[in-house]
Amino acid sequence: MKKPRRKPKAKPTEQISWLIVGAGAAVLASAIVERSMRAGWRAIMDEDPPKKPEQLDTGWKEALAWTALSALALGLTQTFAKRGAAVGWEYAIGKQPPV
Repeated sequence: MKKPRRKPKAKPTEQISWLIVGAGAAVLASAIVERSMRAGWRAIMDEDPPKKPEQLDTGWKEALAWTALSALALGLTQTFAKRGAAVGWEYAIGKQPPV
């Protein structure tokens, strides 16, 4: 039985570069989506979104809606941003990003 091939270990500079690129893409995309969500909430609800949904001055409906929408939107955004950064990395460098 053959042993599976090991992927060559990435250089530390490659790993650091990928961390910066991947995290930077996710942070930038998250900031844009968060601002868009706040603007959308204001347009639909005619009020600002809850700043801290866990506080008692926010109603249950608003707290749950804002938490669910923001978690879904930001999670998807970060995934798409990191995948997009990985595609760009592979195009620019010629190999997949380090693990």
